Amino acid sequence: MTVKHIEINKKMVSKRSDKSYEECLEVEMSPAQKEVFLIVDEWWKRFGYSPTIRDIARQRGKMGLGNTMNLVDKLVELGVLKKIRGGGRSIRPTYINFKVLE
Repeated sequence: MTVKHIEINKKMVSKRSDKSYEECLEVEMSPAQKEVFLIVDEWWKRFGYSPTIRDIARQRGKMGLGNTMNLVDKLVELGVLKKIRGGGRSIRPTYINFKVLE
């Protein structure tokens, strides 16, 4: 019997300081930031995984990725989103927690 080693990424583990859904909505955001947060939130609810920056930009009706990346980075600073830099599909609302299922 082979035992698989599971590596936990500490940046994605929930913390007590993570905001709930209601707390995320109470954070003061620009209209564009709120739009990006809601796109990420709805994407998770609908598909169960993260949108890419390109997916978010497409949903916003934008062609450039730079502004969308800046908006996501600002939302990470505000504490409503989490992401792993360089990790594909790692953007998620802070209130979404992961559990290991066996």
